[in-house]
Amino acid sequence: MSGPVPFSAVQNILTTLRSSGFQEFGFLFEGRKMLEENLATIKGVLVDAEEKQGKSHIVEAWVRRLTDVLYDVEDVLDEFATHQLQRRVVARQVSGFFSSSNQIAFPFKMSHRLKDIAKVVDKIKEDKEEIINSLVSTDSQEILSMVAIVGCGGLGRTTLAQLVYNDKRVVQSFELRIWVCVSVNFHVEPLVKEILKVVCDEDVERLEWNGLKNLLHEELSQKRCLFVLDDVRNENPEKWHQLKSLLMVVGKGSKILVTTRSEMVVSIMAIDSRFCLKELQKIQAWDLFSRIAFTEKPEKAHPHLVELGNTIVNICRGSPLLIKISGAVLRLKTEESQWPSLRNLWFRSLGDRLRNLWFHALGDLYVISVLRFSYDDLPIHLKQCFAFCALFPENYKIDKKLLVQLWMAQGYIESSDSKFHLEDVGNQYFEDLLSRSLFEEVIEGVNDNIKRYKMHDLVHDLAQAVMGPRAKILTNEMEDIRAGVNHVSLFGFSGTLSPIICASRAKSLRTFLAFTCHDLKYEPVMDTWISSLKCLRALDLKKMLGVKRVPKCLGKLSHLRFLDLSYNDFTVLPNAITRLKNLQTLKLVHCRNLKKFPKNTRELINIRHLENDGCLNLTYMPFGIGDLTLLQSLSIFVVGNGRGHSQVKEIGSLIELKRLNNIRGELHIINLENVRDGALDTKEGSLKGKQYLKSLSLEWGPSEQEAKDDELVMESLQPHPNLKKLYIKGYGGVRFPGWLMSDELCLLLPNLL
Repeated sequence: MSGPVPFSAVQNILTTLRSSGFQEFGFLFEGRKMLEENLATIKGVLVDAEEKQGKSHIVEAWVRRLTDVLYDVEDVLDEFATHQLQRRVVARQVSGFFSSSNQIAFPFKMSHRLKDIAKVVDKIKEDKEEIINSLVSTDSQEILSMVAIVGCGGLGRTTLAQLVYNDKRVVQSFELRIWVCVSVNFHVEPLVKEILKVVCDEDVERLEWNGLKNLLHEELSQKRCLFVLDDVRNENPEKWHQLKSLLMVVGKGSKILVTTRSEMVVSIMAIDSRFCLKELQKIQAWDLFSRIAFTEKPEKAHPHLVELGNTIVNICRGSPLLIKISGAVLRLKTEESQWPSLRNLWFRSLGDRLRNLWFHALGDLYVISVLRFSYDDLPIHLKQCFAFCALFPENYKIDKKLLVQLWMAQGYIESSDSKFHLEDVGNQYFEDLLSRSLFEEVIEGVNDNIKRYKMHDLVHDLAQAVMGPRAKILTNEMEDIRAGVNHVSLFGFSGTLSPIICASRAKSLRTFLAFTCHDLKYEPVMDTWISSLKCLRALDLKKMLGVKRVPKCLGKLSHLRFLDLSYNDFTVLPNAITRLKNLQTLKLVHCRNLKKFPKNTRELINIRHLENDGCLNLTYMPFGIGDLTLLQSLSIFVVGNGRGHSQVKEIGSLIELKRLNNIRGELHIINLENVRDGALDTKEGSLKGKQYLKSLSLEWGPSEQEAKDDELVMESLQPHPNLKKLYIKGYGGVRFPGWLMSDELCLLLPNLL
């Protein structure tokens, strides 16, 4: 395919052409009416083009040309809109851009969660017991023996391995349990780093190879360990022997559990025992499918729906992955009138693709062909969101908030009602994809309190097939970025980017991201390259060695909506950043040397997320930051010491918080000892209106102020009743405020944990 059909680009262009702001300047664009009519016509045939481009080279070429043209038009109109924003800022009309009514949370529907799929499959239970027995057995005197789970994609290798890994008997039998996703890139040094990240707290990214080997020896020596190497595809025996030799320092009875699709892998690794997963039997397959697809018992469902379900189960050929995803699609079709079109979609999606496949054997091509049906059934607005996920590396644990921010940057999220936040609409998009089993939930953290999400490797393959040549994941410096590529991500990079930059022929990049990269060197050639990427919507420059200053050329990227500068060493942000009138997300996480924001920060009038977690050296918030009423993320608010600055109007006081009522999540207010005229200042910066805030931290530093000053400040910092967590540090008062000591605290803060 030539990539997903650009539905959002067409809609964004039509919306802009019909907007009152553009109508006022219609004389600047004589062809506006003709363009609008042509696009309206094109929009009507895009759905048909989406279905046919996989079957027709002519349609594919048409979609490719159309995408390029639409992106160009979208850029032109975006530049026009940006120009209008700049004019209004100069005219001091910024406040008119903000909505004060945008405070109603999106009414999320409860999505059906598909959990414990393996529990309904008796065969998987039996395999689990056999594997556990082979792992915990102490009969073998070998230092390191191996067990493999073998089966083609979609049969549940990883699911079975997870059940084994988390079983109580396994947990008690090993001192260390280490899970590593291997996939395509079996390189020893990155794998060693992943192992060390599990067993120690060292910053392993900074260690040289000898340091890594020594630390690995120290952490694993004579300990009984279980290693799970998930989705191994490496068929190079030298790489495997190199890794195994490093692990031989472990104690007796240690095990390696491998999941793989390949018999060749099993042979190369000299696996001691293997468990081959087979397709589910028809009765098991129907049991699993019916539990997912029907809200009631199958015998109570409409006969036509049961008949359709049986047809789908037969096509799924006993694959748990296909059954799970197909069942989720059928579950959404509650009206009988939808069933004939669903049946037609199945066979239209599958017929041509399966004709040349061995129909009676499960293989990756067959599974992806069946999965394509789940993509074809997606609403238009979800198709481009799903395809964009091709930019994430395989097995990458995705942060939902980050993904929604990236969707926003591309213009994929639409809301016809100004009462609803774009983020809430984006979250609903995500929940819709999750309910269709296109994402899987991953629980992390010491207390299992962190949620991440990943795609099954075959679902990820589907996303890449849909995105086609429009997206590129670069894994080594020998690759280049060809013309026609719009989205690029780096994976596992270190060192210089110069060879890629010099070889790059893509001038229409809209996305440039970096995942699990380290020690990337920011070089002068990057200034010129970045300046040439005029179409960028999302740019990731985190963890760049040598970034002691933020390049001013970023201010030229007028279309930029997402900018990540996290984990860098610069001390100030240049004022050029404030020229980015369309910027929605600015990430500055753990920029530990950052001391202040630009003087004109208030001109970032579309900023929604200003993420400054870990910016421990910030000295104050800029004057006017309170004008940025779209802000939803602001982790740290630093109360500056404004003495001597009253005439300069550079330092913002606590009053700046007054209108920032869309802030959600966590807020950490520090240096409260700097508050002057406590009662007035904090009353004006009231926290009572911040209904989306869930966690609040109030911190005082050393001060010569009297206790009553702290008490006045604290009295005026009563939060909204929705608050769940409250932290207080360094408070110098002799008594707590009335709202905190009240007998009715459970009424004032009923959600406090």
